[in-house]
Amino acid sequence: MMNYAEIRAHLRQPLYEVLQPSVILTMKNSIYVLQNYEFIRISGVDRISFLQGQLSCNTELLCAGRSLTGALCNLKGRVIADFRLVEHNEDIIMQCAAGMADKIHATLSKYAVFSKVELSQLQSKDNSAPVALGIVGKGMDEALSILGLELPENTDGVSSLATSTVVRVSGLSERIEIWMHTEAAAEQLLATLNEEKSDDLEPWLRADIEAGIVHVTPKLSEEFTPALLNYDLSGLIDFKKGCYTGQEIVARMFYRGTAKRRLQLASSSHSISESSKVIAKAGEGSGEDILAFSNSGATDPVLLVVLPVQVADSGERMTLSDNAESDVCIRELPYMTS
Repeated sequence: MMNYAEIRAHLRQPLYEVLQPSVILTMKNSIYVLQNYEFIRISGVDRISFLQGQLSCNTELLCAGRSLTGALCNLKGRVIADFRLVEHNEDIIMQCAAGMADKIHATLSKYAVFSKVELSQLQSKDNSAPVALGIVGKGMDEALSILGLELPENTDGVSSLATSTVVRVSGLSERIEIWMHTEAAAEQLLATLNEEKSDDLEPWLRADIEAGIVHVTPKLSEEFTPALLNYDLSGLIDFKKGCYTGQEIVARMFYRGTAKRRLQLASSSHSISESSKVIAKAGEGSGEDILAFSNSGATDPVLLVVLPVQVADSGERMTLSDNAESDVCIRELPYMTS
């Protein structure tokens, strides 16, 4: 059983070490150590109004029982980063993809001087960052019982105490994230849980992919509009709130244009590699970049890729660029169903 120090060590492990495409596992009842996140604390009396003017979500809806997902955009309406916001005591904790905390902190700091807010990055090395665990299946009941918390009723719902926060996240399987805010609480939970612990994120990342979730990493930052990543469909953009950075362009594209390209969920008949691309039309181009993929499950690798809508709807055969024998088939995204 891993102790707290070992969990912290895993949090410092480079992400590429846990995303090896050769790993073949299936989603099972387990506890996953979520090394793929970083955290920022936003404090001060103006924290809600400050974030309201910078982020795509309506921060006035943030409350003890509800987390918010959203995007931070640049002036051209391109996504700098995506995130989740959770209230904790008198602060707001922002969760973002690994490698993005520096850029988010630098971007928000340019505007923070005009408000009564303080921004601070939470570090695993000094134990200020939460220990984030992902749980799927029956292990949720045991963890919630130990913590004395209820399962949030809805996706993005929150149940919390001073030392722990439980967030219900989307997916084809019922799953939660637990953020442990103190060393003592993390040690106690990990020592008490009987479920199998895993620092291999492959099954958890597959669940993200099947839910149509693509997190913006440093490689993807400022490359895509929210519409290309389906953020306007999956609930990261609030079109009824007031202005925020990039809002005019994001809203114009939503109300006046029809998206010609969209994020698509697909499965492949063959394993996907880091160099794989999707060939949407035989003999045309070098292929479309794959934004996320998982070979977990062996016989059914999955991926997320931005494709022309017309191509995705055409039913034409698609392949991996490095395997002419492969077949890539579009699958339905959960937030696209009626």
